[in-house]
Amino acid sequence: MKRILFFLAAACLSAAAHSKTLVAYNTENTMQINVIVGNKTFTATLADSETGRAFAQLLPLTLPMTELNGNEKYHYLDSSLPTDSYQPGTIHAGDLMLYGNNCVVLFYETFSSSYSYTRIGSIDNPSGLAAALGSGNVSVRFEKSTTTDLNQVPSAQAPSTKFIENGVLYIKHNAQTYDVRGTRL
Repeated sequence: MKRILFFLAAACLSAAAHSKTLVAYNTENTMQINVIVGNKTFTATLADSETGRAFAQLLPLTLPMTELNGNEKYHYLDSSLPTDSYQPGTIHAGDLMLYGNNCVVLFYETFSSSYSYTRIGSIDNPSGLAAALGSGNVSVRFEKSTTTDLNQVPSAQAPSTKFIENGVLYIKHNAQTYDVRGTRL
């Protein structure tokens, strides 16, 4: 068993050396993405769920989003995402939700709602989001938050650990976990 794990780790490291791209995750293994509106970039955290992971697989993605009710922008995708809908009661500014199975909704105001949604993720700091989105329709770009050099993480000054989960090599360093992209076995 140890030989198999060693072989898998070696294969992953070899693939990582060729791709030299890391995707940033927080310690709960949820992916950090960038949400770009005009010249303003917001960091968002995707939910650690089937929906969050399925959305991440679509990235990068630029969506023409339509204004609705003075509190949200939405766009219907061409394909469905997995759902696990619930009634949140209160929608918060920065919530990124799925209405039905293919409608991506980005909320920029906090309000009460009786509608059911599936959480995709949320903007980490929604300050300035409403102003950036404006009052009409807008184009919003969603992309993975990446570093482009494997040498940035980990450094020799801080300990790191490597592990494989579901065929993906992860490097944990300084309370951050990195998924070395392109290493699915």
